[in-house]
Amino acid sequence: EVMEQLSRKADPEQTLVDVDADQIDAFYFFAPDEVLDQKMKMAADTRADQIAVFEVSHPDEARKVIESSLAAMQQQNANYFPEEAAKLEKACILNEGAVFAVVVGEQADAVCSAGLE
Repeated sequence: EVMEQLSRKADPEQTLVDVDADQIDAFYFFAPDEVLDQKMKMAADTRADQIAVFEVSHPDEARKVIESSLAAMQQQNANYFPEEAAKLEKACILNEGAVFAVVVGEQADAVCSAGLE
């Protein structure tokens, strides 16, 4: 399963916690009913670290939505948590068909270069 693979790579110490599934659309500013299936893990503290895997109805538009959401989060963090803003700037977005994965954290580069295998 994609989430488990990403989770092992991106969060080796398994410090991220599962988030209620229906939060992804709101979190990434997706239109209602756009996200068909979703799974998300986040840091329980002020860290921006997160792993999200979701399937969307309009994959051609999804990357733009994700990128603008990450940019907004980056701006929110810029003044108070510059390290977190830097992580958001380097977020990894993977995509295969209608499935997208977003990884924010120290391992984002490594995850992106490994891809969704």
